[in-house]
Amino acid sequence: MPAEMDSERVDGGLGTWLTDDWDCLSGGRWDLPQALPIDGRLRLVTVPGLSPSQRYRFHLYGLQGGRKTDHVSTDVITADGEGQRTESGWMDGWMDGWMDGWMDGWMDGCLDAHVYHHPIFIAAAAVSEELPLPSEEPQDEQHETKAPPSATTPARAVLKDLRVSSVSPDSVQLQWSVPEAPFDSFTLQYRDAHGQPQALPIDGGSRSVTVPGLSPSSRYRFHLYGMRGRKRVYHTSTEAVTGEGDAPLPHPHPRDCAEEQLNGPGPSRETLIFLRGDPARPLRVFCDMETDGGGWLVFQRRQDGSTDFWRGWESYARGFGNISGEFWLGNEALHELTTATRTELRIDLRTGRDSAFALYRDFAVGSAEERYRLRVGAFSGTAGDALSYHSGSPFSTRDRDFRDPRDPWWYRNCHYANLNGRYGTPRDHQGIHWFPWKGFNVSIPFTEMKLRPQRG
Repeated sequence: MPAEMDSERVDGGLGTWLTDDWDCLSGGRWDLPQALPIDGRLRLVTVPGLSPSQRYRFHLYGLQGGRKTDHVSTDVITADGEGQRTESGWMDGWMDGWMDGWMDGWMDGCLDAHVYHHPIFIAAAAVSEELPLPSEEPQDEQHETKAPPSATTPARAVLKDLRVSSVSPDSVQLQWSVPEAPFDSFTLQYRDAHGQPQALPIDGGSRSVTVPGLSPSSRYRFHLYGMRGRKRVYHTSTEAVTGEGDAPLPHPHPRDCAEEQLNGPGPSRETLIFLRGDPARPLRVFCDMETDGGGWLVFQRRQDGSTDFWRGWESYARGFGNISGEFWLGNEALHELTTATRTELRIDLRTGRDSAFALYRDFAVGSAEERYRLRVGAFSGTAGDALSYHSGSPFSTRDRDFRDPRDPWWYRNCHYANLNGRYGTPRDHQGIHWFPWKGFNVSIPFTEMKLRPQRG
């Protein structure tokens, strides 16, 4: 017989081992005690995982306020190996318990056997009517759970055709039918990806359920129980494998729009890149994914005159404007982007009637110490070569006047191009100009300057 238990405080979580110095004798040998948590409202519990033809002593403790009160005990001998088995082959031992009034917490029972089947605990605080999962996986798809002699089972309340109707990487949808007498409710039990038991209560009128929070590419066995009150009267099960998860991105921290393009197709858009692939250095940019194969990072746009480009050195160093509208990305960013890898530059020009482009290889912008000096290589395109004349020139602004500029740009002695000029101002060389294409008498209404890693 076990030693008398004191009224030490018991953990109110998923249950606890009995911690006092006592033993539970079974089948002529000393075994480890087991503890089974039970909702205070229950009057019936199934103890699974027992061994045939074995004597067990069960101690039922009432808990009030998290402390053990009185207890009752009983002895039970399980049936022999051919007796009282459900169709699935796992043993049900039944125990009736009673208490003087409602208990407000768990009750502990001790069980052990020659073959240890450690009990599976379900948190009744979340699903109060749950009983433990079977200690062995059922061998048959469907079976009727044998009720205790005193229970009255409804006539032919059966579950049929538990099936998987859809899967995703993190969920499974199940469906079933109840062709005859209905159930009060259902309980779906399964083990998560970490092997922990989970229970999902389902309304008696439901014929489908979606199980969320699963792991991709994982196999699950689901047990569906038909419930009459708090009694499980029928059981069916099925297996499902969740879908594959999204493949990892080839470039989780893309350095430019070309790497963003390799992460997957899509339209031109705003997105985040990371300077030199450093997660700590994000930069919001606009990617042109359509022009000449895409992968272009736009660093300048003029289209409606909504942004003032008559700004000083620091403003051009940091960048300004709205990257979905008119903007300058920033000379510091240009230096980082063009010195990380060999880079090509594309300039798109449009008026209301026609368009042209210029393409330069080996585009680079120097550091602040180099005054963001411009370098461009071989030219191709339809707009004419206006920028080679400016190659080697430092950047100038109104407060850093290196070449007597009219507007912020890479000036030499004068200029053949200035795409940062005054919007809509064709006179006195103050507008937006690309001399080989439209001369100095037309201020070009649309320009885009963009870069990408050099191709070919």
